[in-house]
Amino acid sequence: MNARQRVQAVLRHELPDRVPMGLGGCETTGLHVLAYDTLQRLLHIPHHPPRMDTFMCNAVFEEDVLRAMDGDILLLASPRMCGAPLRGASSQGQWKQVLLWGRSIRVALREEFSLREDGTMVWESSGGKEICLPGTYFFDAPQPTDLTADFTYPDPEDYHPADSFPDEFLRDLEETARCLYEETEYSLCLGESVTDLQYAPGGTVGSMVLMLEEPDIMRAFLQRSVDAALRQITLLEQAVGRYVDMLSIAHDFGDNQGITIGEPLFREIYLPYYRQLFGGWHARTGMRINLHACGAMASILDDLIDCGLDVYNPVQISARGMDPAALKERFGDRLVFYGGGYDCQRIPVSQSYEEVYAQVSQTLEIFKRGGGYLFAGVHNLPATVPSHHLQALLDAWRDHRDYL
Repeated sequence: MNARQRVQAVLRHELPDRVPMGLGGCETTGLHVLAYDTLQRLLHIPHHPPRMDTFMCNAVFEEDVLRAMDGDILLLASPRMCGAPLRGASSQGQWKQVLLWGRSIRVALREEFSLREDGTMVWESSGGKEICLPGTYFFDAPQPTDLTADFTYPDPEDYHPADSFPDEFLRDLEETARCLYEETEYSLCLGESVTDLQYAPGGTVGSMVLMLEEPDIMRAFLQRSVDAALRQITLLEQAVGRYVDMLSIAHDFGDNQGITIGEPLFREIYLPYYRQLFGGWHARTGMRINLHACGAMASILDDLIDCGLDVYNPVQISARGMDPAALKERFGDRLVFYGGGYDCQRIPVSQSYEEVYAQVSQTLEIFKRGGGYLFAGVHNLPATVPSHHLQALLDAWRDHRDYL
């Protein structure tokens, strides 16, 4: 099997020859740019300053890295996350080199950064609101101090979510996907591209108040989001549907203990719109739904599967109720798991190569049973992941990936 055939077999719940390597295949299965630097060294390939994809500071996985680690999934584009094309002729000249964390990093041309005297880095093109303090590795915006302040109920009529794409973007995307499909054997994943259902009118707290006090207002916002997303999916299907295996979308419902708003409120407010979105998605395109949702999601996976969910990421196995064996037993015949291979929340940096190798091997053996598994870590691995942990992850996958 080649990479594309292997991933497509997994998506059909058929047994491939081996577990696909999915590191870097979507925006939430990769590495921080500094960890990606480490990966390049481990793979013994010429070093290139990594390209930084999103606000999460994760790296774009280049084709030489995919080849060196036997990767199977290539992230085609990340239009909602990145200010420059990732692939194809249109990406040329759209990146520049800057100094971040004392390293040469490539970023989209429109991005601007500055360095304060105390060592704080400022992401100026975010309006100067996002900063990275000395000794840290992510840019964060200051949070409001009063989360309970009164607010005015927003009007859904004022909400106009993106429901189309520029023609030039669609044509560039189509040409890039066609070339990659014809010239490589990778399975193509299109990153987060369409309007999702994460819109929080009134902010995080305000949207929760809306759900409880004025649920019909919240429903009106969600209906507009669904309508916009389905129009966008129609356009993406026309452009790249024949080339792309997965299309990503995100909604972080969970925290480490469970569903943040609770299962009853999720089912009352969100479930009807996910049923509408995923049903319309499948009616319009063969691109599988790759949903990223952090946290303890086990209690609502049945609901999402019934809506039509195909692939679930990042599989945060350290969260409550997310034991790999239990997940595989309950959902393995109906859901493709993408991730779960290395969870830095439960693997401290002090662990030895042998300990990490044993844990990754055990988790991989559980998830791969019967197929339905795409290997990756849990979310993007941080800048501080030790090199021997990355080596253990790669070695465990190579030693336990085969079915035949």
